[in-house]
Amino acid sequence: MENKFSLLELNEYIRQVLILNFSDAVWVSCEISQVNESRGHFWMDLVEKDLLTDAVSAKSSAVLWRRDYLKLQIELGTSLDSILQDGMQVLLKVKINYHEAYGMKFVVEEIDPGYTLGQLEIKRQETILKLRKKGLFQLNTGLKLPAVIQRIAVLSSETAAGLQDYLVQMKNNQFGYHFENQLFTTAMQGQFVEKEMRSRLKSIERRKDEFDAVVIIRGGGARLDLSAFDSYELCKTIAEFPLPVLTGIGHDVDETVADLVAHTALKTPTAVADFILNRTATFEGEMQYLAQYVQQQTERALKSQEMQLQQAEQTLHFATKQFFRTKEMTLTQLEKDIPTQIKFRLFAAEQQLKSLEKSVDLLSPEAAFRRGFTITTKGKEVVRSMSELKKGDRIETYFSDGSVESEVLE
Repeated sequence: MENKFSLLELNEYIRQVLILNFSDAVWVSCEISQVNESRGHFWMDLVEKDLLTDAVSAKSSAVLWRRDYLKLQIELGTSLDSILQDGMQVLLKVKINYHEAYGMKFVVEEIDPGYTLGQLEIKRQETILKLRKKGLFQLNTGLKLPAVIQRIAVLSSETAAGLQDYLVQMKNNQFGYHFENQLFTTAMQGQFVEKEMRSRLKSIERRKDEFDAVVIIRGGGARLDLSAFDSYELCKTIAEFPLPVLTGIGHDVDETVADLVAHTALKTPTAVADFILNRTATFEGEMQYLAQYVQQQTERALKSQEMQLQQAEQTLHFATKQFFRTKEMTLTQLEKDIPTQIKFRLFAAEQQLKSLEKSVDLLSPEAAFRRGFTITTKGKEVVRSMSELKKGDRIETYFSDGSVESEVLE
């Protein structure tokens, strides 16, 4: 049978072909789908995905030996650990290694951090564009931030240096303010940041009435550590969050998309603490000013009322004095007028009595008798009309000097 090989022979042939054609290391762009560390060695699965379907179109294994890792760590510093994360786009310089028993794997010799940063920036811009198209960019910024932020939900890692800086600054503030900081522990770097942070935000949302605001803080680190804060889903969650979100991620130069969609973005955890403290101090200052203003206005009103009362007292005193003076003058005048009035009234009464006496005298029977009038009675009744008499009646007629009895004849 022609072209018959044993498996070992075929694998040896493949190894020779690869050595012949790829004697030098080559650069390869790919995505780290999974990375595991063991005894200082890093074992990776590298993939390339279809841009449209996101399906894996190529896959290979790679290893970064401990000696090469230590060398790269000197060159790249903390950026190296940030690059060696699941889902990270990387440009690796690899030596193709093929073993007849274990197959092919890439041995990583160098890593280009600039490529990863470039890919992250592309992803960052895509996230910003998507958020803008969805109208989410100004949602959290539009929320009203309380004048005094006292009940605070803090998202951070328990071991983050930035967390301690924040808590110390809040606790030892010069104003003596007290704040309620409740920590919701979450990863702040690595592949689990997005998942854990969104989970904690959902927990806080269920208890949103217990908090005034949310604070996201972490310490410093490499720019690559911030990649999770550029993810669309996390930034969307922050933008749509019902409470104001304050960020202090710890970078003076770099600005993440999370910073852009948050209500207030500050550079460091300490800056977040200072912002809250200064806001509270400003509110206290305004309250003190208002209290002084109210006190001044109250004192001014009381003084005005006091002056009005004094004026009213003086007016009342003057009016009372004037009233009594007027009454005194009236009494004095009456005292002078009473004797005259009494004399006048007595004289008038006397004249009236004299007039009445004259009238009485004129109307008395004696006066009538003197004028020639008589009075005729029948029995004891005065006869006023001739029709009251009849023939045979006995009547008595009175004159001024006596009376006579008569009998009616006709």
